[in-house]
Amino acid sequence: MFRLLYTYAAMKMTAPVMRKCWPLLLLAVSSWPALAARSVTVGQLEQLLDTLYGKSDNKVAQQLSGLDLTERLSQARLSHWEEKFPGPKTHVALIKLADLAAFLNPPAEDVVPIPAPDSDTRDRMLELAAEYVKAATARLPDLFATRETMHFEDTPSLNSVVSTGTIPFGLHAAREPGVAMSRTEYKSLHYTGATSTSVTYRNGMEIHGSDAAKSESHNEPSTGLTTSGEFGPILSLVIGDAMRSQQMGWLRWEQSPADPVAVFRYSVPANQSNDLVRVPLGGTLKQVYPAYHGEIAIDPSTGAILRLSIVAEMPPPYQAMETAILVEYAPVTIGAQSYFCPMRGVAFSKVPVVQTGSARDGAEVPVQTQVNDVAFARYHLFRSDARILTGPGDVPAAPQQPSSASPERSNTPPHGRDR
Repeated sequence: MFRLLYTYAAMKMTAPVMRKCWPLLLLAVSSWPALAARSVTVGQLEQLLDTLYGKSDNKVAQQLSGLDLTERLSQARLSHWEEKFPGPKTHVALIKLADLAAFLNPPAEDVVPIPAPDSDTRDRMLELAAEYVKAATARLPDLFATRETMHFEDTPSLNSVVSTGTIPFGLHAAREPGVAMSRTEYKSLHYTGATSTSVTYRNGMEIHGSDAAKSESHNEPSTGLTTSGEFGPILSLVIGDAMRSQQMGWLRWEQSPADPVAVFRYSVPANQSNDLVRVPLGGTLKQVYPAYHGEIAIDPSTGAILRLSIVAEMPPPYQAMETAILVEYAPVTIGAQSYFCPMRGVAFSKVPVVQTGSARDGAEVPVQTQVNDVAFARYHLFRSDARILTGPGDVPAAPQQPSSASPERSNTPPHGRDR
């Protein structure tokens, strides 16, 4: 089962929200003053990077820090820029730009200007996608991979009550404790660290080994989003709900490194949604099945799912809690065979931050943005070799190294790892 687990902090307290079967979305409302970033297209960003080539890592990262993309950045472009600018700070800045634009439309040059397929061809593509999803998990061998997660978050401006010591009182200068309201300073979205953990897929089940998780940071934060199910369950959930709702429509052809990719949009109403969201409420978990929508990018010849986005539409009174997810798939060679596996994911949320002891009726509740960038790397077959020794002269052969494949993209942070 695909699940999203995320926690958010309120002063020194945390409250968990667990999601099953999904998660990304951009919330336009904010409750704090912030400097407006300069909006640029992918083409304008490329022009800027051309002028920055050869500059120091600090210089390039500084120039990128005040930008916002207005178009989605393809993985091919991102990988190309990461090769040209290998500095760790630039790497983080590029990842943040790409993740924040993950749910936008692509640039016009990435849209293939060919006619939309007729209805019969579109239906056949969707049939191929449904057949692909049914067989997707059965095709995968037992394997393990490394899941690299980079975490970003902003720091909303919060009110709190602080002690001011003592103050004079009356003619006899008696002393009583005093209090005052304190407000923390808003800090824009910033990198907080990364984690690396092992994921095992065996007998059709996805296993996240907590014992294998490792962090190079001193303190792994309690906030963040954690997803699972990218190896198959998420596909079954979305395709099943979307097919039953019969709200799938043609969107566009997109350019890929190979042939054009067919992109469909879909929408699932709340009464047909199997996307379970558990919301903490008064010490209990309120179960909500929200409506959701997104895009599905399909290989038109095989039905393979290449990209999937899911955006929740939380109903009142939870409409300020908005989250979404994007997963990209690509062929990976494992054990001399090619399989479609998750390669990249983005989890985005904006969650209200409850301020203990300082909230007032009707007061605007601050919202915190959190982004997780996920990369799957170092795929290996999960297997072992054994040899029977028949005599003292037998010498065990050197153990066979597991087959592996790794994406080109690096996910190394500049200053250690935490989530």
